[in-house]
Amino acid sequence: MKFHKLKPVKTDRLQEGVVYYRRWTKFEKVFSVVGVLLLFTGIGIVSDAILLAMYLYCMDKVDVSPVGEPGKRLLIKKHEWDHYRHVHGIDYWHQHQPGRVKAMVMHQ
Repeated sequence: MKFHKLKPVKTDRLQEGVVYYRRWTKFEKVFSVVGVLLLFTGIGIVSDAILLAMYLYCMDKVDVSPVGEPGKRLLIKKHEWDHYRHVHGIDYWHQHQPGRVKAMVMHQ
């Protein structure tokens, strides 16, 4: 059996002057469902803590969209999104809400 080397995933770049918000990726949605199921199936909090640690360690790309254009998705590096969030004063807990993100950026 011959293994093929995987090509790196192509990432996009953020444009200046465009307000972006973070989208939930399919991976994050599945990961959260599995976490909730583990929490309520008796395996409990320890397995959820391990799962959360794995998620935080493995996550290196995020999905974003310009505010007002939900059909346009960009895949960017997580550290680039964290920098964008920090520069524009976007709260961690509100980064998935386009209306809230736009208000935060416009009030800078």
